[in-house]
Amino acid sequence: MKFIDTPLFIRLLEQSPLSRRELAVLIETAPSRYKEHFIEKRNGRGRRLISQPTSELKFFQRILVNNELSDLRVHMAAMAYRQGRAIRQHALPHAKSKYLLKLDFENFFPSLRGIAVKEMVNRLGRYSEDEVELLCRLICKRSDSGILRLSIGAPSSPFISNALMYRFDEDLAQYCLANSVIYTRYADDIALSTSVPGRLDEIFDYVLRLINDLEILNLRLNESKTVNVSRKNHRVLTGLTLANNGGVSIGRRNKRLLRAAMHQLCTQGESEIPLRTLKGRLSFLYSIDPQWVLNLCRRHGFSSVNEISAPHLNDS
Repeated sequence: MKFIDTPLFIRLLEQSPLSRRELAVLIETAPSRYKEHFIEKRNGRGRRLISQPTSELKFFQRILVNNELSDLRVHMAAMAYRQGRAIRQHALPHAKSKYLLKLDFENFFPSLRGIAVKEMVNRLGRYSEDEVELLCRLICKRSDSGILRLSIGAPSSPFISNALMYRFDEDLAQYCLANSVIYTRYADDIALSTSVPGRLDEIFDYVLRLINDLEILNLRLNESKTVNVSRKNHRVLTGLTLANNGGVSIGRRNKRLLRAAMHQLCTQGESEIPLRTLKGRLSFLYSIDPQWVLNLCRRHGFSSVNEISAPHLNDS
């Protein structure tokens, strides 16, 4: 436990309810302090492994992100896990382009290994070798093969993944800028668009070279999710429809379902979509298309989503 006398350990101890020995033991065993369970992926595409850190480990992961590593650079093209950014900001820049290329990283968080975390933290130039090891142990989970990796379920993984991807985002963004291509990334989803015919084939080749050059990131494309479409096709990006008028929406079908649910609720007192779920979906849609949501609410006598409630219908 060489890290016990480091300044970083002392700072963590000062912010901790643990004793010196308890904190040392936690750090030593941190990569194994995870509970695992599976959740179903959307559209029946299999199961996703969630590795949940213990509450004590989550506490220190949040301290590291908020107090120690908050100045790590995150590229402006990264749209996930950032205040003021969401799927709308990811999709909207591509709506006016004629051609869209969608790429997806396979097993994104667990692909990012402790060796990449160490290299990134070393570049900050303010931590000793023992402190870098301490940071890595608190942030990464030990896999069955013994390799330290980011996990799906750790509160630190979203921010750390964005920071690890900075060099990828910067190189790709610069190349796209020079070639009239728009680039955004939402976690493991890459979107590239342009109005120049054939240009996206060149960009795809560049992405493959970039992944190879940044070998330390251990990235792999999920080729089954690669999509290359034009305005002639139905264009969907992270669940949002790209309209030919340059806007984004949740699509006609989803809007039709929400309108029907509101009508059922207000005329029958209940709908096929439970009230809480309906309000949640409309709250989400408000961040995408606020005017449509407000118009729907007002049509049924509500001034906002929060006011939506089932009427008390008289028996007759």
